[in-house]
Amino acid sequence: MIPVEILTGFVAGLASTAVMSLAEYPIWRRWGMEGVSEWHLNQVMVGRLMRRSPQTVVAPGLVLHFLHGGVAGIVFVLLLSNIPSILSIGAGVGFGIVLWIIALIIMKPVTGIGFRDHPLRLLPLIVSLGGHVLYGLFLGVTVAYI
Repeated sequence: MIPVEILTGFVAGLASTAVMSLAEYPIWRRWGMEGVSEWHLNQVMVGRLMRRSPQTVVAPGLVLHFLHGGVAGIVFVLLLSNIPSILSIGAGVGFGIVLWIIALIIMKPVTGIGFRDHPLRLLPLIVSLGGHVLYGLFLGVTVAYI
């Protein structure tokens, strides 16, 4: 049963990341990677790994963003495998908020820019929260009906 749950979680996580990313795309187009904090985190991480400027690794950063979403989907499915399907929607939203808090915690150590000193003020914080809630909602719905 576990391999099926892993595949289900990964696919649901990828689909949820796609929904989240589509919603965040207009912000990225307008303000760049700094406008979408999880994209910024991923681009900085990939830039360090590849020893390149974060601005030059948009596609690899997006791949890492989707990989993180797929792995988070696996974690969600494995953690919540024993709850009724109807509860997975609320649990998904809560899970998205937990992921957002993790992103908040690692933002400054990874990027050097925290939310208190961010040049775009609260925009990345709000975009990130909305994206993570949308991710969790879609993940919970997807898992509930797969």
